[in-house]
Amino acid sequence: MTLSLVMHDWRLLERIVGLTNRLGCAYTRVDVRAGEAHYHATIDFVGPPDALRRLDAQLSRLLNDDKEMSR
Repeated sequence: MTLSLVMHDWRLLERIVGLTNRLGCAYTRVDVRAGEAHYHATIDFVGPPDALRRLDAQLSRLLNDDKEMSR
């Protein structure tokens, strides 16, 4: 599973790494580029299908919270 993410707080990447490990997944590639007020990240995740679905749901919540906090 490959996701392109927009983050407003760089610490979110640390949370994503921890969450990925806790859910039994791993990442095979991380590319992060800093913008003026946000970060663009492309991350390749691997793992069992159920774990990837849980990870995707958790990431959606984290990114929604990040977006709301940046307003």
